[in-house]
Amino acid sequence: MAHSTSSKPRAIWLITGGAMQHPAAERIKSRGYALIMSDGSAECALRSMADEFLHVDIFDVPKNIATADELKKRYDIRAVFTAASDCHETVAHVARHLGLPGIDPAISHVCRYKYETRALYSKAGIPQPKFTTVKTHEEAVAALRSIGTPAALKATNNAGSRGFARINSEKDLTPEVFAHAIANGTTGVAIIEELLIPIDGEIAEQSVETLWHDGKMYWLNWTDRMFRGDMKLFANFDANAYKNLPWAVEIGHLNPAVHSVEATAAVQKMCEAAGRALGMDKQKGGHVLKHDIMLTSAGPYILESTPRLSGGWDSGGSTPMRGADFVDGAIEMALGTPLSAEAFYTYFVYKYPQTYVAMLSEIP
Repeated sequence: MAHSTSSKPRAIWLITGGAMQHPAAERIKSRGYALIMSDGSAECALRSMADEFLHVDIFDVPKNIATADELKKRYDIRAVFTAASDCHETVAHVARHLGLPGIDPAISHVCRYKYETRALYSKAGIPQPKFTTVKTHEEAVAALRSIGTPAALKATNNAGSRGFARINSEKDLTPEVFAHAIANGTTGVAIIEELLIPIDGEIAEQSVETLWHDGKMYWLNWTDRMFRGDMKLFANFDANAYKNLPWAVEIGHLNPAVHSVEATAAVQKMCEAAGRALGMDKQKGGHVLKHDIMLTSAGPYILESTPRLSGGWDSGGSTPMRGADFVDGAIEMALGTPLSAEAFYTYFVYKYPQTYVAMLSEIP
């Protein structure tokens, strides 16, 4: 991508400044770019790393676009980027507004709102749980009676299981539980859906990272996501540290995921179909698409998709330990660099593929 010979400092704008964005901030600085950082918290973890810090809601698209118009007066902004944060729709809109490489905002929008993703995938023939959206507790109860139990209650556009509740019977769907789901989204609606039953005897949830470049999907990696219930699979592990955690809180991962060749092939095929349903095959340039997966006795299901690198310290933590650097590679794609064989090997190929990394959170 051609750039002007501006006398303004070259900059990359990192939207979100939490601890999981540290690898991205570090790489932006090491590349010699000024680091513009914006976050909804004035005391975010990485504020001190920023050359310019902006206290702005990361989900407020109009406010961020207005901010972009001010920033471009002082900086030669070369890329807008995030990793491990669900502000990807803001990133897409700001990049388009500035004429920079980025994914179609319509794709980011569908991915941000889980019910839109569910509807799109269902239409494309990609297996999805039965679901519906509800605005009131009364609607939720009626939906539950139609879908049946066990069911899941979810916020429409949040991550990290915020707003999630497992509903085993109608008495579990209290007004308070419903209000919690609504409060953890921004749409005023919640999702009631069929609860998927994970396979037994192996870790059932995975995080998959793929790279799409000029319409072609490249499988990068998948990790096994570990939750409290998975600790029973490890005979010598003391799970007492996690006994008071909710079941849906992720506590660590294994990189790479360990499953059969058949399961891997099925997930790869499903992820490519999902990317095509979203329109990734029509995008120019390089873009990451991550999927959270559940393996069930009926086959794999996509729980959610998002056009950004993973959180949970896999892309920014355990992947570098295995000799790849997805974060720096994704920054390279955000700068509009074509994906050469050399670039793919440098950033996206594991130099130590025989290495397995286990990462666990310490929770006070």
